[in-house]
This record gives sequence, structure tokens and C-alpha cells, in this order.
Amino acid sequence: MKSAGREPIELADALERVLGSLGAPPADLLSTVFQRWEEVVGTDVARHCRPVAVEGDRLVVEASDATWASELRWLSDRVLARANELSSTDRLKSMTVRVARVD
Repeated sequence: MKSAGREPIELADALERVLGSLGAPPADLLSTVFQRWEEVVGTDVARHCRPVAVEGDRLVVEASDATWASELRWLSDRVLARANELSSTDRLKSMTVRVARVD
């Protein structure tokens, strides 16, 4: 059955529209942050820090200890710029770094 005057669209485009309507970050930004994290921050930092969320224009990262949290806070402008560059967006504006809880 044909839709009323609409051309079919790619599934990825449809998903992007749905995510956008829900206020979610673009899929390419999420992919960059969560799948290319080592490329964003480098091997050493990636061993000790990991992204946990993108909330609006804020990246939330968890560090293994206070020293790595401080290091990542110091690097935050570079991390945000690199994530935005790799995802071809300027969505990320701030970063919150917290120390991981040890259970």
C-alpha cells in the first residue's frame, strides 16, 4: 500500500527523526561517544574513564578514581571538541566527570 504522496525514506533517517522528536542526541554522536571512545580520548584515558550518558548537550563520564577524574576535567575542552569533530556536530557543550562507585 502506498503512502499518500510520500516517498519512502531510509530506516536510519526515520530513526534519527524519532530520536530527535524525543529529544535524544543524534545517533552519530552516540556512536562516536560510546563506540569510538578510545579514539576520542586516547588509550590511556580510555582505560580509566568511560562515557555513561549524553544528557542534552552534556557528556557524563565516569572515572576509575579521583586522579583520572581530575585529568579528564582538565582535558574536557579537548574531549568535547574531539567528540563533536568525529561526529560532525557541535552538540556537546559541557562534561560532567564523576568517580566510579566501588561496590
